[in-house]
Amino acid sequence: MMLFRKLLILFIMAHCCMALALSSDGAQPISVAADYAERNELTGLTQYRGNVIIRQGSILIDAEEVTIHYEGDTVSRILCLGSPASYQQVSLDDTTLVIAKAETIEYLLINDIINLKTNASLARNGTFIKGDTINYDLAKGTWKAKGDDQSDQKRIQLVIPPFKQNGTAIDELVRTGVSLDNLGETN
Repeated sequence: MMLFRKLLILFIMAHCCMALALSSDGAQPISVAADYAERNELTGLTQYRGNVIIRQGSILIDAEEVTIHYEGDTVSRILCLGSPASYQQVSLDDTTLVIAKAETIEYLLINDIINLKTNASLARNGTFIKGDTINYDLAKGTWKAKGDDQSDQKRIQLVIPPFKQNGTAIDELVRTGVSLDNLGETN
C-alpha cells in the first residue's frame, strides 16, 4: 500500500503539472475572425463578438465574445466569454495539446496565467481536471482547482490516465536522483 501511495504521489507530481507553451507562438501573426469588432484607441480595448476565433501559432481561442486589453502596444489581458469559451495550445516540453474550457477565460499574458471560471475544465496528456474555477500558471506549470458550494460543480474532479512504468515519471525521477523510498513521507 505504501508503494502504491508513493507511485500515486510521483505520478501526480510528474503528470499533473502543466508545461510551458511553445515559445514560437508569440512570434507568429494573430488571425481573428468574428461577426463584429470594435476598437477604442484611447482605452486600449478591442472587442470581438459573435463566433470569435483567434489563432496565433498553436494557440486557438474560440468564444462568443473576446475583449483584448492593451498596455501600450502590448496585449496584457484577454477576456473570453462563451458557453463554453475554449483555449488550446501546444505545450513546449512534450508537444501535447493543452485544452481549457469555461464560461469565462481570462488570459493574463504578462503573468502567463489562465483563469477559468464557471464550469471550468483543463486537459493535457490524458489528465483531465474539472471544477468551478481553475487557475493555470503556464510559466510554473502548476494549477489550482476548486468547486463552488453555490453551483452544480460543488467539488473538483480529476481523472489521471493509467500509470505506465517504463520510460515515464519513475525513470525521470531516478535519473535526476530522487529516491522513491522517501516520496510521500513527512518528517
